[in-house]
Amino acid sequence: MTVKKGGGDDNRVPMTVEVLLSTYNGLSYIGPLLESLIAQDYPDVNILIRDDGSSDGTVDLLRKFAASRANIKFMPGDHVGFMQSFFKLLELSSPDAAYFAFCDQDDVWLPDKISQAVALLSRQPRETAALYCSRLAVVDEDLKPLGYTPVPRKALSFRNALVEGQVPGCTAMINQAARLTLLRELPRYAYSHDWWMYLVVSAFGTVIYDQEPRILYRMHSGNVFGMPIGSFGTWRTKLSLFLKERKSRPLVMQAEEFRRIFGLSLSGEKKRTLDRFLESMGRLHDRLIYAMTCDVYRQKLRDQFLLRMRIVFNRL
Repeated sequence: MTVKKGGGDDNRVPMTVEVLLSTYNGLSYIGPLLESLIAQDYPDVNILIRDDGSSDGTVDLLRKFAASRANIKFMPGDHVGFMQSFFKLLELSSPDAAYFAFCDQDDVWLPDKISQAVALLSRQPRETAALYCSRLAVVDEDLKPLGYTPVPRKALSFRNALVEGQVPGCTAMINQAARLTLLRELPRYAYSHDWWMYLVVSAFGTVIYDQEPRILYRMHSGNVFGMPIGSFGTWRTKLSLFLKERKSRPLVMQAEEFRRIFGLSLSGEKKRTLDRFLESMGRLHDRLIYAMTCDVYRQKLRDQFLLRMRIVFNRL
């Protein structure tokens, strides 16, 4: 699957987009985000909000917003963590909507975020699972520009999704076919909800990448996953994850869970890629051979080198 650029017009009749927003103690930033959702230039948007057990006044603010607008539905919930909260939102999402956009509480959406995503997704056959994502414009707490996330150099594919999460969840939008595929069975284990979406849709459908940023991604101390800008910050983050994950083997666990749920539906090259990935993670001899000949890949050359090292040392 090739990386596709954004842009283009679509003259078809608009279909409902449901925004899935998970919140947790987001009072400091939730207001601008909600205003940016309301200001979208797409005419048919519903907003489904689940709060994940906030204690800072977020719930009161969300109740006020929901009471003032018919297209906002709000549900308070128990604290289950950001990934499970998004999976719960997906389960609660409408079977009548055409598209589903995932939304973080602290970003700001540009006015054409939804319309541009729909323009690209609507070019895909409705029966084909499709996932849209985009580049990010990174800003500080006061929305001052910091830079942009890099554009992927290689195809967004199943071979990439097995070992690298390249879909920023806050930019992701899926169609109804992708929703139904994901809801076949939600995982007991996944690295993150957005990585899981990328893995599943790349296996059975199409991944579309928009090179034009549509979201202001706010960097602050409360980010669940930071987005470091610059080589030093990137390498520091990767080293931290390497040390943290040295025993848990999260990528292998995610791949095993994918095979449990979808293995019988996978065929051809993708099945061979998955089976070889999992079956080469045992003995050191097998890992050495796989590290030298693997067909899975990461986007950057230095990350590919680190991937091969992690395979050898059994740190996936």
